[in-house]
Amino acid sequence: MTIAEYLALKLRDHGVRRFFGIPGGPSIPYMEAFRKQGIEFFLTSHESAAAVMADVTARLTGVMGVCHGTFGPGATNLSTGVGGALLDRSPLLALTSEMSDDWLNRTTQMNIDHQALYRPLTKATFRLSDENVVSVTDEALETAYAEYPGPVHIGLPTDLHGKTALETLTKRERFHEAGDDYNSKKASVLIASSHRPLLAVGLTALRHGLADHLKTFLEKHQVPVVITPMAKGILEQNNPCYAGVLFHAMSDRLQKLTREADLVIGIGYDPVEYNYESWMPSVPLVHFDTRMTDIPGRGNLQIVSGPEKWFEMLEPLRSSPEMVSLAGEVRNEMAGTLAGLSKGFGPVRALQILREELPGNAVVTSDVGSHLHLLGQMWDAGAPGKLIITNGWSSMGFGLPAAIAAAMCCRNVPVVCITGDGGMMMNAGEIMTARRYGIKVIVIVLADRELNLISLKEGWKGIDPYGVSLYKGPLFSSDSFLGVKVFSVADGDAMRKAVREALLSDTSVIIETAVDPSEYSDLVVKV
Repeated sequence: MTIAEYLALKLRDHGVRRFFGIPGGPSIPYMEAFRKQGIEFFLTSHESAAAVMADVTARLTGVMGVCHGTFGPGATNLSTGVGGALLDRSPLLALTSEMSDDWLNRTTQMNIDHQALYRPLTKATFRLSDENVVSVTDEALETAYAEYPGPVHIGLPTDLHGKTALETLTKRERFHEAGDDYNSKKASVLIASSHRPLLAVGLTALRHGLADHLKTFLEKHQVPVVITPMAKGILEQNNPCYAGVLFHAMSDRLQKLTREADLVIGIGYDPVEYNYESWMPSVPLVHFDTRMTDIPGRGNLQIVSGPEKWFEMLEPLRSSPEMVSLAGEVRNEMAGTLAGLSKGFGPVRALQILREELPGNAVVTSDVGSHLHLLGQMWDAGAPGKLIITNGWSSMGFGLPAAIAAAMCCRNVPVVCITGDGGMMMNAGEIMTARRYGIKVIVIVLADRELNLISLKEGWKGIDPYGVSLYKGPLFSSDSFLGVKVFSVADGDAMRKAVREALLSDTSVIIETAVDPSEYSDLVVKV
């Protein structure tokens, strides 16, 4: 069996059915070997989008995403999306073509050290050979899924694909986290003695499917819950214990609740989204996680174990009606603020109309910007996996390729990308990717003609807007873009009509939504 055939067979047996990228000459034998094993190649317009699609595929299917870039610029382009998989915690395999051993250290076109490039962006990076293909492939799969999940890079030398895969295995050391009995005992005392506890639930809890466990726990233990942005959907917003989303719009209102807590309990809380010290009062912290992390502060307790044990340890926790009542006050205050901003046609009204028109099973992806801060707080996802964002990495251009990948995985539900005009311009070429493969996505472009979040931050520093103006006039000057229908709307009635037509369409649709960005200044919290 050749190296290319072995790699294809191994990935197929693992469950991989698609991979994304832009091919180069040396990747052709791998593409052919993958095709013969039923792994389809999807051509993207940019390598960074390919890695985003692999990331989101992993999130939605539970199977490692795979992407590819060629030498030099292909590898550097791919690295932007690979970094997203690292800090957004998605198992991913990044393949890049590399020079053969004879040319590896020579001065030649497109030649850089891919291992040096990917070392800080991945959990591990390897250069494949005929003698290590078995051990490297096994280790790459194991490493990508180990907590926290993330990307692994494998370099493929140009002269390797046709060589025979040698059946050699390399012994690897395995590391296991050991439990800390002292921490567990001390945490049990804090949990049992708390009168005003607060749960902070994060990305790791969402990844491990703890939504039902959390809901069941809260039926017996009435305590308030705040969540991180990427945990959106783990708890329904109409649950009386739900308070809101940290870091996103209006999260300063949460201080009414957080400052009253006498204990914060982190349930799968990943600091890569928002550090504890950025919002926590000076009270003890008990942090439940699947691995140790760098939480500062003396007296903070980390409990590292499988998620199935977390709620067992929380069983002595007492209900706190006063704290739950405060959570309700915070929710009502946020709702009142949004109601006061929904009379004109700004981003609040636009997103309200979209939520009213979309069916409950719709999957929504969001790009980065002021609109994400608003969306993350106000959008009722309904269930895990229905709102897909990047927060650990926070790269603009995420929304559209994420939506395309979601549409591939969720064929029978509407998929909507919500993006700003800045994010849209970064990966607009992926509209052609959707068109090429007959994939339908509805793209809502909240067009305010500026990088609004940067404009807000300049204002916080007393600086007039500078370097943030994107264009004058409309973003799309015709009724189509790359062969996809464009609706241009500037009021609520027109938007509602456009969304309804887009839902009925058999193809992708872009809705350019001209909004007044001024209301963001009342919503986005200075952090």
